[in-house]
Amino acid sequence: MCLEVLMTPAVQNKVSPDRLSKMSGLSVVKRRGLLRSPLSVSFDGGCACSLLDDEADWDAPNWIFDPSVLEGLACVLKLLHDEAGGFTFQALWIGDKPQTQAHVTLRELLADVAINRIRNKHVYVVGKAAE
Repeated sequence: MCLEVLMTPAVQNKVSPDRLSKMSGLSVVKRRGLLRSPLSVSFDGGCACSLLDDEADWDAPNWIFDPSVLEGLACVLKLLHDEAGGFTFQALWIGDKPQTQAHVTLRELLADVAINRIRNKHVYVVGKAAE
């Protein structure tokens, strides 16, 4: 199984994946073939498992990411908020469906990132993101 970390900007094509990658030091790519194409984030261009800490429990309610990627992830989220008007954000195994969803402020999501407790199977809706 592989982890997906996906963000769907409220306004598509406002921030390029290349720019997000350069600003964050992470690999950000646009998934193709979907009406509202999400951006996929990883450390090395592969699956998002590369973002996880060795202590991460795959079945836990929260993901534990490698501390070295948290600042870059926060950078991506801030840029999407500021320049794309908002976004949805989720981290889950490929093929899993989100079980919960909540409208949150950018500050609330960044707090989860800062304490390294990103919710599993949850959709964070930030700003004017389309649900």
